[in-house]
Amino acid sequence: MDPKKKLWNRWITFLHKQEERSKLREELLLRQIKNSVPDYDKVGRLSVTELHVLQEVGGKDRVNVTTIAQHIGVTKSAISKITVKLLKKGLLERYQLEDNQKEVFFRLTSVGEMVNEIHEHYHQRLENDVYRFLDRYTPDELAFLDEVIREATED
Repeated sequence: MDPKKKLWNRWITFLHKQEERSKLREELLLRQIKNSVPDYDKVGRLSVTELHVLQEVGGKDRVNVTTIAQHIGVTKSAISKITVKLLKKGLLERYQLEDNQKEVFFRLTSVGEMVNEIHEHYHQRLENDVYRFLDRYTPDELAFLDEVIREATED
């Protein structure tokens, strides 16, 4: 078989497996959140983007719609809608500075902190799994893989 065709077939298989694994990981994460958060019914199902908004707000001061949108790469309009949902779910709270009543900032509630911590642990486990996988490759092979991924993801 032509090497390019063989690589294409492996690439498609890789993408399909990653999609399946991603769905399974998301289900496991959401199940863990559901089992860990008291009164989960008030929170309801969370999207991955909602989790990333919580992550962006967590542990940071003076986070507003603009900073979240810039860091996540989503429009300010979308972030506004997501923050409204997260406020209703009791995961975020809004506040303003005494000397600046115009700008609105967000911080996590205690339940939001709990959800964010579960999400952070999930990412740490995933990162550790990837590092273990990459341990089998030499520095030269890793450099080549880095170059391939960089070029494949350039706009």
